[in-house]
Amino acid sequence: MAIVCSKTDPAGLNIKDKLLKLMGFRRLGEGVQGEDVYELEGVLLVTIARETIYAEDLEDFLRVGGVIFASRHAAESGIPAFLAHTPGNWTDEALYGGRPRSVCIAMPIHLARVVKALDKLREEGGFSDWRCGLEVTHHGPYLEHTPAMFVELGSTQREWRNEKAAEVVAQAIAEALDVLEEGPVAVGFGGPHYAPQFSRAVLNEGLAISHIVPKYAFPYVSSRELRLAIERSVVRPSVALIDWKSLKSDERQMVIRVCDEEGLPLRKI
Repeated sequence: MAIVCSKTDPAGLNIKDKLLKLMGFRRLGEGVQGEDVYELEGVLLVTIARETIYAEDLEDFLRVGGVIFASRHAAESGIPAFLAHTPGNWTDEALYGGRPRSVCIAMPIHLARVVKALDKLREEGGFSDWRCGLEVTHHGPYLEHTPAMFVELGSTQREWRNEKAAEVVAQAIAEALDVLEEGPVAVGFGGPHYAPQFSRAVLNEGLAISHIVPKYAFPYVSSRELRLAIERSVVRPSVALIDWKSLKSDERQMVIRVCDEEGLPLRKI
């Protein structure tokens, strides 16, 4: 496993600093792209030169079982947030890294553990009014073989440089490192970008979520992308959750057809 941040990202570097203080990483002799690499019990802490969303070459020099990107989240709303998601692009647009119509292999059990930890730690840390939960699958980088996820601190410079908030993210990542890839996993279809229905499924039902194909992508996706959502996961989903009211009739029918062909039970939320 590797935790990866970018030296261009103030939130990522802030989280890295807290991980170094929290976990006792040791510096290795070898560096990556001129930056120090740290290690602790098989987990690498790596800093790269480019933005994480454009780290398409990561698999050229990093061979690990999974990557957790520690990153900033930016939003015009400026709402403070602790967020996590799987990277990938559902449509022909790849404006923020990755490849068109290509998604990374999801790490649903790690993702669920991080979301649960963020939710618990934000309450304990005095951030109860911050947004917390899953985002839908979006942006790059695209990694062909290495499972990946993002854990993000948002949404403005003030939050990115908040020492206490970075500690929350670092602790949540630390708590997710030792999980086993076992447990009930769902794939999500529909709903808005910040995925409240799917976040509640993680926090209240004990489900893990691999990918979420949001409502706004459905006018542009085909059954191929829905199958990618099911197949590109370390643990194959055992159920599909559909935000029923958010989708049009023809969109629902495409989900129903694909899930039926994949032998995947479908549940409305």
